[in-house]
Amino acid sequence: MTKSPNPKKQQALTDIEVAAKEWQAAKKKERAHRESLAALVREHVDTELLSENKIATATGIPRMTIRKMLGKS
Repeated sequence: MTKSPNPKKQQALTDIEVAAKEWQAAKKKERAHRESLAALVREHVDTELLSENKIATATGIPRMTIRKMLGKS
């Protein structure tokens, strides 16, 4: 005799799978946006249009994170 699938378990599994896919898509989008921001940060700091401090203040991102975007430690 085979056990019939529990519909609540099936729905829970489906819910988890959908949420995981949404989370993965959001992380991918976040990484793309972070790279766009990092490119702008590098451009503006390299051309000396804006300083690391000015960017950190304007964005609310810690200066050390801005430095990481610039490839500095």
